[in-house]
Parts: sequence; C-alpha cells; structure tokens
Amino acid sequence: MARPKKADPEATSLEQSQDERPKKGKLSTAEARREYQRRYYQMHKEKAKEYQRQYNLTHKKKARGGRGKSSFVAPREVVRTTYNTTDIMHSPVEKTVRMLEKIINGERFFTM
Repeated sequence: MARPKKADPEATSLEQSQDERPKKGKLSTAEARREYQRRYYQMHKEKAKEYQRQYNLTHKKKARGGRGKSSFVAPREVVRTTYNTTDIMHSPVEKTVRMLEKIINGERFFTM
C-alpha cells in the first residue's frame, strides 16, 4: 500500500501555531494563573537557587545505608539541641533535672 501524500508540514505547522496561540488580552483564569506562576518562577529562580545552596550548606543530610538485608546501618549523628525556658517549665521534674544537668555539663545549650 502506498502512503497518502501529506501536505508540506512546515507550512501547516506555522499556520496552526499562529491560530492556536491565545490572544494576550483574553486568557482564561487557569491560563492566567499558569502564566503568572511561570513569570514568577522565572523572576525568582536565581534567588531560590541561592537559598537552596545556603540551606544545603547549613543542614546535614541524614546518613543513608545501602539496600538489602546485609546493608550497613548508619545511625544519625546526634544534633546538639537548645533548651528554652518553656521546655524546662513544662517538663516533669525528673526530666527537668536531666535537662539542667546536660546544660551545666555543656552537652546542650540554653536560651531565654
């Protein structure tokens, strides 16, 4: 069987693309929102990338083990936390004593 001849694809695609494009003044609500989000993303892309770089420098990723049963289990590093006045005031007596001991020993920080 012979294939039917197609019209010149370049000529038809130009005509279709110009007709399919929505007019600038008349966008539907969804299209307007999408266009706004696209422009906002383009304008703030560099700022977002810089924020992500800074975040990655200041935050450690969780240690990951391999796959399968025989994988090495990598425990997470203990993060030094800071206690504040509400932590101490609203915790039970035994826990408050432990918290104060850790603060005095320098294992944990305390902030007002």
